[in-house]
Amino acid sequence: MAKFTTVRQQESGIALGGIGTGTVELWPDGEFHEWQIANVPRWAERHWEERVDDGEGATGSLSFWVRAQSGDGVPVIRKLGMKTAPEDFTYRMFPWNKPVERIRFDGRFPLCDLSYEDSALPVEVSLRAVAPFVPHRTEDSATPGFYLDFTLTNPGETSLSVSLLSALEPGFCNRRRCVNERYRDGDRVGIFLNAPELMPWDEGHDDRGRGSLCWSAEGGEISWIAGEHFRFLREYVASSELGVSQESFLFGFRKTGALPDTDAGTPPTPIPALISDLKNEAADRILGEMMNYPFARSLMERVRRIHPGFPQSREEKDTFLAACRSSLNRMGEDFGSCALCSSVKLAPGETRRVRFILSWYFPNHFSANHDRLGHWYENRFRDAREVNRHLAAHRAEIADQAAAFADLLYRTDLPQFYPDSWSGHLSTVVKDSWYLKNGSFGLWEGLGYCGFHTTDITYHASFGLLALFPDLQKGQMEMGAAFQREDGRVHHCFYPDLAHVDGGFDRVDMNPQFVLMVCRDALFTGDRGYLERLWVPVQKAMDNSLLLDTDGDGLPDKGTRRNTYDAWNFSGAPTYICVLWLSALKAAVRLASVLGEEKRREEWEDLLKKGLASLEAKLWNGRYYDLWRREDENGSAWDSALMTDQLDGEWFLRMAGIGGNLPDSRVREVLAEVFRWCYTADGGLVNVFCPPDRTVTLQTFENCQAEANWTGIGYAVAALALSVGMREEADAVVRTIHENQIRFGKFWEHWECGFRYTRPLSSWTTMIAASGLSADAAEKTVRFRPAAVPLTVPFFTCGPCGTAEFREKACRIRLWNGPADGWTFEAPDGMTVTVTEA
Repeated sequence: MAKFTTVRQQESGIALGGIGTGTVELWPDGEFHEWQIANVPRWAERHWEERVDDGEGATGSLSFWVRAQSGDGVPVIRKLGMKTAPEDFTYRMFPWNKPVERIRFDGRFPLCDLSYEDSALPVEVSLRAVAPFVPHRTEDSATPGFYLDFTLTNPGETSLSVSLLSALEPGFCNRRRCVNERYRDGDRVGIFLNAPELMPWDEGHDDRGRGSLCWSAEGGEISWIAGEHFRFLREYVASSELGVSQESFLFGFRKTGALPDTDAGTPPTPIPALISDLKNEAADRILGEMMNYPFARSLMERVRRIHPGFPQSREEKDTFLAACRSSLNRMGEDFGSCALCSSVKLAPGETRRVRFILSWYFPNHFSANHDRLGHWYENRFRDAREVNRHLAAHRAEIADQAAAFADLLYRTDLPQFYPDSWSGHLSTVVKDSWYLKNGSFGLWEGLGYCGFHTTDITYHASFGLLALFPDLQKGQMEMGAAFQREDGRVHHCFYPDLAHVDGGFDRVDMNPQFVLMVCRDALFTGDRGYLERLWVPVQKAMDNSLLLDTDGDGLPDKGTRRNTYDAWNFSGAPTYICVLWLSALKAAVRLASVLGEEKRREEWEDLLKKGLASLEAKLWNGRYYDLWRREDENGSAWDSALMTDQLDGEWFLRMAGIGGNLPDSRVREVLAEVFRWCYTADGGLVNVFCPPDRTVTLQTFENCQAEANWTGIGYAVAALALSVGMREEADAVVRTIHENQIRFGKFWEHWECGFRYTRPLSSWTTMIAASGLSADAAEKTVRFRPAAVPLTVPFFTCGPCGTAEFREKACRIRLWNGPADGWTFEAPDGMTVTVTEA
């Protein structure tokens, strides 16, 4: 009896590529999925739930096989990926072309490590894939390509001949007709796959998939197929007077462990229907041309194993050309696949490495308005071959540093679900980003959903972006400020490109969020020019929000309906909005102090003092803050639902290093109620709880968003809990998010409004909260205030990055990215600080 145990397979993976370049995902099944490098609709336009090309149909475009042979024994071949077709093992004569038995996958963006296991393989095979993602190096991190480094080890006592084969099928670009060229740079062999020349009637400007690829390898003895029909690098059945045979490049690879070193890069000349009418010279010329193609060599070698002298006569030549014509008709016009193979000899115990690089260049990125947007990488490179050479030449600065960054994220004694959340969501930065030729940058709110640089989502999602690539965060903030409405309302989101915004100015949480982000960015970067440029927008945003306070108590109470919970309307004075407003007041006071704007500082300080008193008097119910309360000419009304995110503004103040408005004791009181009623181990943290003994409105009761589990909000609440010493509760929330995403098979793809939603990038703030990090770049000071010790955790600022190790009386700082360069580090009283420079 056949018995199996099935577990949920993961249907997401590590996004490989640069910021704004498009990406390919490597999943735990060992396959390369979601090819979004050639401006596919899901990445390039907003389509909401509509089913459009997301690149998943190109899965299998890049595949690998390993061949291992001991002496003259039968070679063992295994596919290094789980995508197969059942007919491969029966009708198609490939029973030996099995996938490996197991793949162990360790995804730690920007890298992932795969180990391929099979009881029949005498060689150990592993892969490290690395995306070009290096903190504080935006140019290199926006490079369109990635590294694939294989390690081959002979664990046995006899020598092995091992070959590693790769095949690239560019069916997602250039209308399936690439023009290929082999080149060599020292020990590296590459195939440059370019677009064919435009026909006179073909403008080509709106052909989004037109561009170039480059695939290169080094390590071992490299053999190649520069160009071939797609079908031969898969399989087809050849039928002619010479017989019926299964044809594939894999048969030759199985026999020899190498490729035929063919350099043909364009399709062959068509063979005429009446071959017998050809002159002898023409027939010989076409026959010679055919022998430049692996499919024709395979046909010829099969015949010659029976008839070694074939072809001798003109009749035999015509028969062979007819067989080639039949194969060409069978394979069709799809051309441009290529293959690279590395062959090595491994002595017992020996290890060798084979390194591949894939790069691309697809400049035809157009908006839905048909405006050409392009990619930022066009400013550095002319084609994919230049990209490939750059990645190869700068491996130490890019691949090695990206891998070191991945390791740094995991240098913590917090449970692994914390660094998994920091690392995993950074993958979204490359997956969801546009970085245009003109330098404009933005993240999709959800891939192909909503828009870009959505203010209320950037607010939660930008802490890691600011720490790692401050120029991009500041750039998108200034881009958004340019679209502030004259009355002071800030933009909602950009769409259909980064030069237009939607009409969502009615959301009243966005003005205070904008002010908070400006303050955080200015403190973190020390960029006074940035602050001065945004000072007028900050004042306009604050003045507009003040108009919502109609009774003069320091709290917004009118027009507060619309917010980031866009299917859940509030009324009167909502705690969520009021706390944001009070937080923005504190941030604005800080900015006014920096700029010496005393009148503004005093005005906002008075408002803050008044508003904090009103918050307690109007909204505190003895256990938590009511959802909202309204008092007008119609009397009093309220909703006492328990909102998980009610202290969202307090969270931001603390994570930004500005300092909270509320005492830790009050925060703990609120969070105790939240964790008691809004959290379950199985369901996680939902956005609201409706107490049966309290007044709740129909707008809240069983509202689809109120009862939802938004992981981006969950991470923020966990970070706030860490900041006040509620470690056990924070652990529970982050662990549940981690486990639920695994159970749903979407570990790297969190959903809210769209795929790969960006709000969960708020996970970064749990790192900040654990160490109590704050940074003042103008003073070149980093301060730590961990809520509990002992603790080891990484930290990242726009200057120093590294790890902080806290013990009862000691704080050890180990820098990762160079010398301290004049920065000072402060720890709680009683801790001696020591700094070790990189």
